Amino acid sequence: MFNKLFKPKQEISQETPSKVKQALPLQTKNYFWNPKNGLPNIGDYLAYETVNFVLNLKDLHPLDISVGKILSIGSVLHFANDGDTVWGTGRNGKISSEKHSFSSLDVRAVRGPRTKDYLEKKGITVPEVFGDPGILAPLIYPKTQLDTVYASDTQDVLIVPQLNDDLSKYADYTNQLVSPRQLPGNFLGSLTKAKKVIASSLHGLILAEAYGIPAVYFNSGSGENIFKYHDYYEGTGRTEFAIGTSIEECMELETSPIPNLRSKQADLLSCFPFDKYKQTN
Repeated sequence: MFNKLFKPKQEISQETPSKVKQALPLQTKNYFWNPKNGLPNIGDYLAYETVNFVLNLKDLHPLDISVGKILSIGSVLHFANDGDTVWGTGRNGKISSEKHSFSSLDVRAVRGPRTKDYLEKKGITVPEVFGDPGILAPLIYPKTQLDTVYASDTQDVLIVPQLNDDLSKYADYTNQLVSPRQLPGNFLGSLTKAKKVIASSLHGLILAEAYGIPAVYFNSGSGENIFKYHDYYEGTGRTEFAIGTSIEECMELETSPIPNLRSKQADLLSCFPFDKYKQTN
C-alpha cells in the first residue's frame, strides 16, 4: 500500500519541472520526497537519479523491483512500509515514532549509527554499513564535466540555505547563495565552484564534502532537528564537527573531510540491492 503520508496529486503543480513530473509516477518504486509546490529539493530529487544510475549499471529499471520500493537519499525513513528496501536513508529526528509504522524492512545500509540504533530498537536487523548515497554524486556528475558545461570562476565561499530557512538571514550574502530548490546539474555546477561551503542544508554539506570541498554546518534556527546531522557525520566516522550560529562564525570554522571517501563509496555500491530487481525483456 502506498504510504498514506504522501499524496502525489497535490505535489504536481504548474511550477513542477517536466523532469520531476516524469519521475513522480515512479515514487512508489524509487522513492524520493518532493515539496508540495512542485519545485525539487536537491538532496531529495537526487535519490531518484542515484538509484536509476546504479540500476543502469546492470540494465535494470526501478519498476523491476520485486517487492515494495527502495528508499535511499534523504531523511525519509518514515515513508517506509513493510517489505520496503532501505539503502542509505536516515531518520528525520523531528518526525514522531508513531509515523514510523513499519515492522519489517530489508535494510542494506543506513545513513548513520543513530538511524541504525533506532531501527534495531524496533527489532529490525541493520548491517554495519553507513553512508548517505549523496556521496556518490561525483560518479554521476564528474567535476571535470561540470566544469566544462558550467564554465565560471571559482568562489571563495558559497552558502546553501536549508529548505525552510528565513532567507532574510542571508541578506548580506545574496551573491554567494546557492538555492537547494534546483535539479542536480544546475546545483552541482554552481556548488563545485566553491573553495568552501557553508550550509544549513544537510545535502549542501554532504555534496560539498563528496567533491572534496570543505564544508561547515550553519545552525540557522530553521527548526531542523540536529539528529540527522549527527547521524550523517557519525556515519562517516566523525564524532565531532563544526557548528556555527552565524555566517561570520562559520567563515572561521572548519570540519575535517570525510575519511576514506572512496572506500565508503565502494561500500555503498557493493551493498546495493540488485537482488531485489528482476531482469525484464
